[in-house]
Amino acid sequence: MAHSRRPLSALAALLLAAFVLGVPSAAVAESANDYAGTYTATLPERAEILNLHADGTAEITLSDQVTSGAGGFTFSDSFGSWKRTGPRHLVARFLNLNFDVSTPAATYSGVAVVDYVFQFAPNLKTFAASCQGKIFPPGTDPFNPASLPVTTFDCAYLDGFHYQRMPLP
Repeated sequence: MAHSRRPLSALAALLLAAFVLGVPSAAVAESANDYAGTYTATLPERAEILNLHADGTAEITLSDQVTSGAGGFTFSDSFGSWKRTGPRHLVARFLNLNFDVSTPAATYSGVAVVDYVFQFAPNLKTFAASCQGKIFPPGTDPFNPASLPVTTFDCAYLDGFHYQRMPLP
């Protein structure tokens, strides 16, 4: 009987040592907490700040949203959700409100649905992003595949630029 407990004791000691020493396991690698944080992309003409929350929600703000954007509209902060779709690979969908500022009083002109792809570097501190977006007029269901957008756009301006995680002091 004493010999049959020895392998179990050795296994328990090995597991305890791995836990105490912080050896990562496959189950822990790339959890939502690995991506949660604040990121910025600083480009020559604009900047963006993205927050990824561990619960799968996200928000993004762009420095040029108060100027004329896609379709000639200004737009609000964007709110959305994200999920992991592969190693260091996330997809996200954001919504924002659009406004026509060509009139004396800015008027609501629709909602944008913007789908992003984020490919993280191995250290998870930077990532490349791309996006495709559609702006739908007021009263249109933006999630109905039959709905027609008033304009479409992409984020080609992000080509060659990376978001970087904000370090803590």
